[in-house]
Amino acid sequence: MKNFTLAVLLSIATSSFAGTISAAREESAKWISVETADNTTHILEKRVGAEVVTCYNTGTRVDRAPSTSVIDDFCNNRAIGQFVANGHTLYSRYDYGSFTIFVSGSAINGCSFTIDGNCNRLLRLPLDGCNTSGENGKQGGYETDLCGQWRFDPGSNGSDF
Repeated sequence: MKNFTLAVLLSIATSSFAGTISAAREESAKWISVETADNTTHILEKRVGAEVVTCYNTGTRVDRAPSTSVIDDFCNNRAIGQFVANGHTLYSRYDYGSFTIFVSGSAINGCSFTIDGNCNRLLRLPLDGCNTSGENGKQGGYETDLCGQWRFDPGSNGSDF
């Protein structure tokens, strides 16, 4: 009888512990944080709804290194802290001579927001989620969620193609 009681107690404890881990993972998955070089951590705004990535799979191919450099410059030096009203877009086009990279953040669906550190993460979704056969050869795409659309779009000769 003792073995049966112990087995039942272990089963209940294991189920309870697994449920706690699952709930903790779910809860932590709702928030994003960023640790910066100066060892500070910033909690970002809670994201609501699904984040859907659409890949272009056509057009100019670029390497990942200049792409991440563009995303970091756009977000960290131009976008974070900027207010974007519904229907408006904040964007920049970076010209490398033989190719360009267009990046933008748009407020959609009646939303307005101030751009936070999610900018870097959201623009990297189409960069890293598209053309996944290697680190380079990225053709871009865009991420759409309930309130915004984030576009990473390489092109050539000043165009977005």
